Amino acid sequence: MSRFRRSLQAVLWAAIGLGGRRADADQRVDGDSLWIILVLALVLVLGLIGGLLALARLAAG
Repeated sequence: MSRFRRSLQAVLWAAIGLGGRRADADQRVDGDSLWIILVLALVLVLGLIGGLLALARLAAG
């Protein structure tokens, strides 16, 4: 599995609160992929905030 995919899986599992076994979590995340995880988490948070803002504008009319 590629480093990007493992990082994406780690961020998504953390976002929905599922971590699985500790050994699996440690295997998905290594020291080299920390910057990828941070970037993916930032994009996920910004996407959620943008979606909520768009929904609020749509609801406000």
